Amino acid sequence: MDQVNLSRTLTAGASYYAGVGGITPDGAVTAAQLTVQMTDAYNQALANVQNATYYDAEMLLQDQADVALANMSTAVDALVSATTTFAAVGAIADMAAETDTVQEQIELQEVASVTGDITEADVEEYNTALADVETYAQEAGAFLAASNNVQITSATDNWAAQSNVNLASYTSVTYDATTDLLMMEFYQSQSSGYGSVGFEGFLRDDFKTAEDIYNTGIVYGG
Repeated sequence: MDQVNLSRTLTAGASYYAGVGGITPDGAVTAAQLTVQMTDAYNQALANVQNATYYDAEMLLQDQADVALANMSTAVDALVSATTTFAAVGAIADMAAETDTVQEQIELQEVASVTGDITEADVEEYNTALADVETYAQEAGAFLAASNNVQITSATDNWAAQSNVNLASYTSVTYDATTDLLMMEFYQSQSSGYGSVGFEGFLRDDFKTAEDIYNTGIVYGG
């Protein structure tokens, strides 16, 4: 506050002159006093800050979508790495179908010996990465869809306001595509413990079919 800063300055000046025989005139320090209007304005500003919503459900869900997209990107990288072995084996199979001469067969055998077999570990790595891609794609799509769903965001914001919960205090946000269940858990206070809000069946209209996924993949996957 300007008045508080002014009071410090004037007090310092008055203190100095008091110590060396200088006399502070009437009103020189009291000019920093607070008026009723100033107090009311300060209290209103404080109330506005206390009642303001700086982090709402829409922001929370958008942040979770970003996290899921980042995780999906990592899973895609892992999938690309896992498919390297399969790509090499596939190339050898294609080459074998076109090999006609003995020399070509010998050369192909040499390539195959370097490539090696597909192991159980290779298969596990591939399957895990593929499953992760699906999981994080589901989460990202659901969180983003939920952030645009006024029923979900309004209900969550109202619950938070009534329960005196800061949405930034979330402990977990999860989505299960099988049951279409979105759950958000929050830390309320030491006395109240944890609270949660959930929505089931609210995102059914946002689901795509397996055919949609495939056809879109053809267009954008090349």
